[in-house]
Amino acid sequence: MLKLILFLLSFSFTAPLILEAKRILFIGNSYTSQCSDTITKLFKNESPDWKLTFHTTGGKDLAYHLAEPATEKLIRSQKWDFVILQEQSQKSGLGGKNSQGFHDAVASFSKIIRDTGSTPCLYLTWGRKAGDKKNQKIYPNYQGMQKKISAAYFKAGKNNQARILPVGLAYSKIKQQDQALFESLYKKDGSHPSEIGAYVASSVFWAGLTGKDPTTIKWRGRIEKPKAVRLRQAARAALEKLSKN
Repeated sequence: MLKLILFLLSFSFTAPLILEAKRILFIGNSYTSQCSDTITKLFKNESPDWKLTFHTTGGKDLAYHLAEPATEKLIRSQKWDFVILQEQSQKSGLGGKNSQGFHDAVASFSKIIRDTGSTPCLYLTWGRKAGDKKNQKIYPNYQGMQKKISAAYFKAGKNNQARILPVGLAYSKIKQQDQALFESLYKKDGSHPSEIGAYVASSVFWAGLTGKDPTTIKWRGRIEKPKAVRLRQAARAALEKLSKN
């Protein structure tokens, strides 16, 4: 029992545990929209009173959303409990003006979000399965890409006291344990999440926002039970690792 209590406290480092019904706004691109169905179904089954809204535009970054009046209007339209920000998949770790644009956008959004009484959260995404061919010197493989993306999100989270939702760390844990399962997290493009990858993301979101242990999740959609158990365990490991950073 003591171990479970310590786990529940370990990753809620910017706000107290939130167990009652809440409103969540997701802002991002296809890395968010292609998980949205799974996220919605998982929350509906595990926390049915929670209300989720998705504001996404394919291929766009946070700077785009910041410049779009509709995004700020949506943030200010009601009292959200959490606003989750997702950067374009390559930009955060590229360095130079790309990384600076990410940090500037997170800082500006965090101020707007806090002005409305909400908590800013960062959706720490994953590296591409084989790295990034367009930026091979910077992202030569998955591990190199994940390391740079994670470092950028950790820095942004610390600078803005934003809650990090470490989906990419769960991907890393799975890669360490089972290469075949890791590869199944992706669609054929080696970038976007498959149904299995979306389930990992959803488990991290649910646990990271509710403060509950992801291994207690019952819903698994069409995923085989043994595989779903391993995915939820990876979500837990990611949150535990986050608490140590």
